[in-house]
Amino acid sequence: MKIKHWMTRNPITVKPSTLVVEASRIMKEHGIRRLPVVDKDKVVGIVTHRNLLEAAPSAATTLSVHELNYLIANMKVEEVMRRDPICVSPEDSVIDAIRLGQEKGIGSFPVVDRGRLVGIVTETEIIRAFLHLLGDPATDSIVVLENVRLRERIGAMSRIASIIEGMDVPVLGMFSLPHRTKPGNRLHIRVHTKDTAPILAKLEEEGYRIGD
Repeated sequence: MKIKHWMTRNPITVKPSTLVVEASRIMKEHGIRRLPVVDKDKVVGIVTHRNLLEAAPSAATTLSVHELNYLIANMKVEEVMRRDPICVSPEDSVIDAIRLGQEKGIGSFPVVDRGRLVGIVTETEIIRAFLHLLGDPATDSIVVLENVRLRERIGAMSRIASIIEGMDVPVLGMFSLPHRTKPGNRLHIRVHTKDTAPILAKLEEEGYRIGD
């Protein structure tokens, strides 16, 4: 699954010179919590609702109310934004975005194509895409196989799919993740049935290890 199928296209943006109070108004009006910051068609930052909250002066400040109001009214996005945000391509995979988000501790990415902002993808879209892999819980199930040597056996996925589909059960999708502590991959198979017992028995008979 690629980012381009799940991102929010043509996102609302602000400039570095946009006032913080205006950025806050835009977020509230549109029900969003992040705004890419664009300068001359280039993404130079991203500002979040949390950035705006943290920009408020501390209660311990010695400034007068008048000075505080003036400071807040004139504060610009460039003063609080996260500069040079990590961007992704519309052709990148959702799984890569999940890994990058975990590695960097961030939950949103501007999507850039040939230097131009074309979208934004947040943890909301990423989770929605991941849940799509799991299918409809009313009609579909996930079968998990442990230690599948995908890199060592060409056609491993197609063989597994043929075993399941040979039982007249449609295979709707597969995705794999490297096992954290053991060789091989954990393979997740989405099948269009709620009765997985015969499938598990057949796969075990064929020598596959069933995951938890």
